[in-house]
Amino acid sequence: MATSVAVATQCGGLGRVPAAAAASLAGFGCMAAELAAVRVLAPSFGDSAYVWTNVIGVILAAMAAGAWLGGRAAASGDPRAKAMRLALVAGVWVAASPWVAGDVGGWLLPADLPLDAAMPAMVRGSLVATVLLFAAPMAAIGALSPLLVTALVRGGSAVGAAAGAMAAAGTIGSLLGTFLATHVLVPAFGCRAAMAVAGGALAGAAVLLAVAPRRSAAAGIALLCLGSIALPRGPLRAPLPGDRLLAEVESRMQFLQVVRSEAAPARTRLRINEGLDSFHSLAVAGSCFTGGAYYDWHALAPLLAGGGRRPMPMRVASIGDAAGTLRAVYGAVHPEATVDAVDVDPAAMALGDAFFPGPKAAGRRYAIDGRVFLACASEQWDVIHVDAYAHQVYIPAHLASVEFFRVAKARLRPDGVLACNVGALRPDDPVLVRIANTMGHVFGHVRALLVPNSRNALLVARHGAPPQPTDLAGFTFGAERFAAPADAAAWQRIVEHAAKANWFDPWLGLDALVDDRPVLDVLLANSYLRPRDPGVAVASQGTATVEAAELAAFQARQRGDWPEVIAVAQACITSTAYLREQAGDARWAMRELRAALAEYDAGLAAAPAVDLASRLRDKRGYVAEELLPVERAEGLASRNGWLQAAALLAAACAIAGLRRLVA
Repeated sequence: MATSVAVATQCGGLGRVPAAAAASLAGFGCMAAELAAVRVLAPSFGDSAYVWTNVIGVILAAMAAGAWLGGRAAASGDPRAKAMRLALVAGVWVAASPWVAGDVGGWLLPADLPLDAAMPAMVRGSLVATVLLFAAPMAAIGALSPLLVTALVRGGSAVGAAAGAMAAAGTIGSLLGTFLATHVLVPAFGCRAAMAVAGGALAGAAVLLAVAPRRSAAAGIALLCLGSIALPRGPLRAPLPGDRLLAEVESRMQFLQVVRSEAAPARTRLRINEGLDSFHSLAVAGSCFTGGAYYDWHALAPLLAGGGRRPMPMRVASIGDAAGTLRAVYGAVHPEATVDAVDVDPAAMALGDAFFPGPKAAGRRYAIDGRVFLACASEQWDVIHVDAYAHQVYIPAHLASVEFFRVAKARLRPDGVLACNVGALRPDDPVLVRIANTMGHVFGHVRALLVPNSRNALLVARHGAPPQPTDLAGFTFGAERFAAPADAAAWQRIVEHAAKANWFDPWLGLDALVDDRPVLDVLLANSYLRPRDPGVAVASQGTATVEAAELAAFQARQRGDWPEVIAVAQACITSTAYLREQAGDARWAMRELRAALAEYDAGLAAAPAVDLASRLRDKRGYVAEELLPVERAEGLASRNGWLQAAALLAAACAIAGLRRLVA
């Protein structure tokens, strides 16, 4: 018997127990690495549907190529030795990947790009990074199965029994890798530790496959993979110059960073996943407000319940509360309100407690999905705020469907207000329009306001008659409730602007978003991946007089009705430098920066007065400065598109190298 085992070993044969153990370790390493791969990429590219698709697609393609490679390699030579070498290569590569991922991500998508312009570079860059970091080791893992089956057959097992045993053992290992990576390794120890364990498991499979003379070397490599856990760790994504990193957390849900600017007044921001120039929570030192960010404007919601009067006492629910910025604003503006905070990630709430100090509105806190919370709640609220985002710009589909808004409406008191934060730069933004239409199907109306100097829109609906923002004109408040006079003045400006601003109705009777057909990712692609900058000045070829057009443009600008400003300039019988300035301001507000430059240039060409010419030159300079990172993002998107082809070629070369390794 011993002689037959020795002969089988010499020809590459393998017993059932070591083969099953090796297959289980390989399956564990494969799934742990696949799930941790998205978390490794998240600080640079987020973990959106595009990133998941790129990771899963690249890994499946690589494993298919590896399976073909392994099948050919198993036809001759020693399958056991070949599998051992491949498992070692995969283990070392996987363990090393998170240590270079930050540099790769920073090269493909620098952190100082504007988020609204970076989406094409982000999507293409995530594919390049996935190919460079994970294609080769996953191809090596894919080659293991046919080699192990062949080794088991040479050890005396029937072909069918060998294939079934390897499939079962690999699947069991994959199950363990799936649950441990998601629920234990990443949240408790981080993605680098998860990758080290995955690499150690793959190298451990090589130890089981190695014959006695090589087993010690394989064991040493496995220990090195596991030992990489103890390497000194810096941040997964370094803060930008001028920012100080206060905390970095890999929660069960996402990657979180808290950074604080060094310039006064200090601004503390909670960034999630790729971050870039966006944030999920914000605090400005010395103020209860956020410097005009959309959180300040959400405090208008109670005043829209009817006649500009606040309900007393007031109960509010904040869905997607994160670090509690909205509760901080409410604590100053509506101190009598009770705000119940709801967020799916308790880690984000804990960071708010630790790094976002200052008074916040009283209320209960719930670490639970917002829709589940509302569906299970028995209470009702005067105001429900929905500011739930994932991956910076993605609104979860189940929090924007007609089914969700029906649940939310049922949780509102009579005359209660639902206020939603939706990312948008213009009134016809595809995401804004579709979510507004979905709210309209439930409430029968919807009102929207583009928040000045931001990429956000405030969507409101009321349980009853439509809200009347013009009622805000009669609102009065005591400035004594604010600790700082500047905060009282800021709140007064917000209310006065909102009273006369362009609250528009984007409900066009379109189909509502529904649970069983989530299309928000497609709409987001239409919004962010297809820019609408015409790059030219508007042609004035209408019949309106100059005086009437300039007055109408001024009034539309005061309301923040940017499309109307453009329409007025186009309807004028001729163009003037003042109309060009207004049109340029409108283009600038909608992030059509090249068109804004064209408008300002046309205004300067019209030989304006000295003061107007000075304003046009100043504005042109500011826009040109803002355009630089946009052009840089566009250049990176183009480069990353070419790199996709180059990365695929590099992956093919790496897989060819694996073929030589198992020849």
